Amino acid sequence: MNPEHTFPIGEIGNYLVELIVTSQFGCVDTASQIIIVKDQLLYYVPNTFTPDGDEHNNEFRPIMTAGMDPHDYQLSIYNRWGELLFESNDISIGWDGTYNGEFVQEGTYVWTIRFGMMDTDEIRTDRGHINLFR
Repeated sequence: MNPEHTFPIGEIGNYLVELIVTSQFGCVDTASQIIIVKDQLLYYVPNTFTPDGDEHNNEFRPIMTAGMDPHDYQLSIYNRWGELLFESNDISIGWDGTYNGEFVQEGTYVWTIRFGMMDTDEIRTDRGHINLFR
């Protein structure tokens, strides 16, 4: 009764699922169907970081876990006047709170991430704010 199965995150593919039942009278029947598991977009963008050298939250970097193409990625950071402070095309490199080698002031900054979806040609752009505290 009510069978269920959870597929592991990140293991995309086509799965043959079979349900075999036996009635109270011993009659057996089988139903089968192909289940297509697609990768879903999973990511997290923090809203605050503290680049103060204490080994915690020293870098602002979106956490991209599934569904996006790491070869088609761009992170941009702007100040409140729209001046570009930081840009990276490498998903493993985040912003350390500096501009031209100098620490920026505490405050709110704007981020933009642009990335391609893994299983389509779609390009997605998201924007938000990040608070920098020291």
